[in-house]
Amino acid sequence: MSTPATPGATAPVLVGILDPSTEAALIEQAGHLAVSCGRPLRLVYVFQANVVFGDPILGLPGAMQPQSMIIDDSAVGRLAEQRLHEAVSRAREVVGEAVEVSGELLRGHAAHVLIKESENAHRVVLQRRRISRTRRVFTGSVSAHVAGHAHCPVTVVPEGWSAEGRTGVVAGVGHDKTDDDVLDYALDEAGRMDEAVTVLHGLDLMALHAELADHTMTREWTTREETYVAELVQRARAHDEETPPTRLEGRVLAEGPADALVAASETARLIVVGRASHLNAFPHLGGVTRALLREADCPVDVLPMPS
Repeated sequence: MSTPATPGATAPVLVGILDPSTEAALIEQAGHLAVSCGRPLRLVYVFQANVVFGDPILGLPGAMQPQSMIIDDSAVGRLAEQRLHEAVSRAREVVGEAVEVSGELLRGHAAHVLIKESENAHRVVLQRRRISRTRRVFTGSVSAHVAGHAHCPVTVVPEGWSAEGRTGVVAGVGHDKTDDDVLDYALDEAGRMDEAVTVLHGLDLMALHAELADHTMTREWTTREETYVAELVQRARAHDEETPPTRLEGRVLAEGPADALVAASETARLIVVGRASHLNAFPHLGGVTRALLREADCPVDVLPMPS
């Protein structure tokens, strides 16, 4: 098994900032990650001048933002500097003197810039804002776009997230050739967080076979996938002999993968998924990962395709 490569030991945890007044959870999650990894924390505010003010990090046409207005470069720049300064101050409160914190203003379309910057990052951390599905259709999602194209793992943190009362890391697998990498990465994250790992495979038989998915077929397919998950767990344990067996378990549920993972996110501290390998020709996300990025109640780590 192999984990996603990083540019080096000094590669930073890169955080995309929009509005620090609503991003306390994002900054705290990124700060704790940087400290536990011993990596610098780099906050960036991406703005696109001479476009809309309503969503400067998205850089979207004004027609898509009813509250938007056209303003000049200097006004956008002053707002960006103010918000970045506030975010850096909050981040330093989180990490103390443990790691270096820096901030930088960057120009361009947020998703494109963050994807480019991910080439030299250990991780990209973004916040998923609470906006309606209708509005998301018109604005798109920076986090989904970055997660689908970044060169390093991407962590998407729900707005208002708190780890209080949460436990466990869930590795979402789907009988895909990237499953070993997903589990290997999940074990690394669980070790950093001192948490157990659950390997979760949702088996949507009704979607695959419609009315043919009777009780017997459900049992047969579930048994087959349980064998697959058990072999996956066994390989992971063999790869990391120091992992206590009680800290790693597999579960197969006869329900849709997205539904199973979203339900698991209600109690988990982290969900780890990869990009579907059958989408190699198209560097974007599968439906399960997209659903998680919209609906999950805990942070979601999306791994890039293995190089």
